[in-house]
Amino acid sequence: MSVFTLLERGAQRCDGRPFAVLDGVETSYAAALDTARRIASALNRAGFGPGDHAAVLSPNAPVAFTASFGILGAGMAYVPANPHGSAEAVTAALRLLDVRVLFYHPTLAPMVAEIRGQLPALRLAVALEGGSDGDPDLATFTAGADPAAPRPATSLTDTAFVGQTGGTTGEPKGVLISQRAVFAFVEKYLAEVTTPAPVLLAATPLTHAAGMLAMPIVAQGGTIVMMARPDLPKFLDLIEARRVTTTFLPPTVIYRLLDLPDLESRDLSSLQHFIYGAAPMSVARLKQALQRFGPVMAQCYGQTECHSFVTFMRPQDHFVDGALAGDDRLSACGRPSLGTRILIRDEAGDLLPAGVPGEICVQSDLIMSGYYRNEAATAEVVRDGFVHTGDIGFLDPDGFLHIVDRKKDLIITGGFNVYPGEVEQVIAAHPSVADCGVVGLPDADWGEAVTAVVELVPGATLTEAELVAFCRPRLGGVKTPKRVHIWAELPRSPVGKVVRKDIRRRLLDSGSAG
Repeated sequence: MSVFTLLERGAQRCDGRPFAVLDGVETSYAAALDTARRIASALNRAGFGPGDHAAVLSPNAPVAFTASFGILGAGMAYVPANPHGSAEAVTAALRLLDVRVLFYHPTLAPMVAEIRGQLPALRLAVALEGGSDGDPDLATFTAGADPAAPRPATSLTDTAFVGQTGGTTGEPKGVLISQRAVFAFVEKYLAEVTTPAPVLLAATPLTHAAGMLAMPIVAQGGTIVMMARPDLPKFLDLIEARRVTTTFLPPTVIYRLLDLPDLESRDLSSLQHFIYGAAPMSVARLKQALQRFGPVMAQCYGQTECHSFVTFMRPQDHFVDGALAGDDRLSACGRPSLGTRILIRDEAGDLLPAGVPGEICVQSDLIMSGYYRNEAATAEVVRDGFVHTGDIGFLDPDGFLHIVDRKKDLIITGGFNVYPGEVEQVIAAHPSVADCGVVGLPDADWGEAVTAVVELVPGATLTEAELVAFCRPRLGGVKTPKRVHIWAELPRSPVGKVVRKDIRRRLLDSGSAG
């Protein structure tokens, strides 16, 4: 059983709805399915198949998304490459994962020309449009390929996707995600999100969370409206014009959306699920979003090793008895998804009671098969059938999971443990703060000093003394930042998540440590 069958199922159920839309141009399910089948046939004809890895390097585009299904149809494992990464980062990822075939967008042809000599496993590169540097274009590559050719048999334990992790916390690792794990995500999503004719607005890269969210949309014969690059006014235009039902943005981008001056005048009534995730969201900002967008906010929590849907916070979970829930509920990230078990353990591996923070350990059919060619790292993370996430959190008496922080980001200051996320929640509640990041820096007196870096709302002003005065009564002396820096822009990952590692490195390089 292959994830490719999701596209076939969608083609049977689309009822004339388009498969994808980009810049107003629609791609039908029939066309996408025919192209994907021809790509699969051409790859098999060229000698590629089960056990091989093929990557797609492209901004959001229907042809690129279709190519990922073609790779799956050939029995190969699909590697989503980051189109916004540096040449060095893309090279490292493709080399690490032994990518043999690369499909690339013409805008990235210069990068491919630069890096191809550094990819010893690469045997074939195909330009999705217009041949480049001697590579065939997609039409040439698939010419004469039989869309009805038999496809290789695929087992549920075979690898479907090879994700990447470790870019923000350590050496990158390839994460093997089985066919079964992708189907499990689709089933868990559809158990919680019921929309008869969904329209997903993919404003973030399909190489990240949006790509997995697209799978259940395709399975239902829904439509993926794509944006090739971030543009928040256009994001609102597309919701209105295409009657979008579902979308995803990381919190930091939602904050910017909430600050748009014309937001109140927009018709966003078609939205049923506005999903947020990839990083904790400020409770103060979440309340603003609920007020502006209505009872449509929904959150999913996961990580590459146990992807995307470990917990789900339904729109109705943000309310209690018809009224907006309190901060103790709004700070949660949902209850475990269908078939998922969560345990909270201490350093010794013992179970912790409700309300006590510890490491989040997850048992689910979402779990990765392992790290690619890294048995030692796999054994460290997957133990006794549980993924040890490295995230610190607790379960409340109602079964909701609360993320406290990343284990590796813990700050030890004056002998006390401080979780950056708790400090960031308070700072983000200040009306002048657009976003923030908190790290620990070496300090002669404290060991580590709690240090905040803040990005302000456009036009706002804020001094270090004002922010410290705001935090102290809410956090106490130990957790209140000892230092505050105002930056024009915080470093972010491709999906908009603030990268604390980069903040800390920049502060250390500038000599800001005490």
